[in-house]
Amino acid sequence: MISEIKSEAKRLGIERLCHFTPSRNLVHIASGKLGVLATANLKADERNVYTPTDLRRLDGHVGYISCSVQYPNAWYFDKARSAGTLFKDWVIMLIDPRHLWVKGTRFCPRNAAGAGGRQVSEGASAFLGLFEDSVLGAYGNAYIRSAKHLPCCPTDEQAEVLVPDAIPLQDVLGVVVSSDTQARNELARFRHLQIRADQFPIIVSPTLFDKRALSRCIRSGSRPAETIWNGGGRGR
Repeated sequence: MISEIKSEAKRLGIERLCHFTPSRNLVHIASGKLGVLATANLKADERNVYTPTDLRRLDGHVGYISCSVQYPNAWYFDKARSAGTLFKDWVIMLIDPRHLWVKGTRFCPRNAAGAGGRQVSEGASAFLGLFEDSVLGAYGNAYIRSAKHLPCCPTDEQAEVLVPDAIPLQDVLGVVVSSDTQARNELARFRHLQIRADQFPIIVSPTLFDKRALSRCIRSGSRPAETIWNGGGRGR
């Protein structure tokens, strides 16, 4: 089962998972040693750092971390950011794709909170279900996969991968921000708190923060531009 998921993920060209969070959480994660933790594993003092959006698990899977394949679930991402009033800056953490095939990882072909989480399951067939030609998603809408659809992206852009327990810090491949200004601000926070700024690359990609622009890219088979921030500007 695990080897089949790994083989299919490589065939589809999946390079990463995504997990989004308010940027204040990034500082907490980067300064610690445990990485990204599932809601159930957060201590009381750690919960104080996170927002209600992070702590609610409407799908009932509190021992898991919500991720998406290759790109963020831009539709829920937009909703989460709109709900925040105090903290406007968010980041997208890029996660090693090996978590697709670790024991206990679960999959849902649509937003996992749909139907109360009852469509979440494990195994190779559940993983491949993310890439079916047609997926029934939110509000009874059927999402049809065209020939142009990016092979590495699920049919329903709100499909989820639920990673059990924790994601080690060394499995964070990079952090995506929305602008050059945010890149400067994130690095300034790191320096102010004496956190190593070279733990992972900072990547600027406005499209990943724009649900409609990202959707157009995925459905037309084009990859959004992503540029590594080099500390004083942007570079490849």
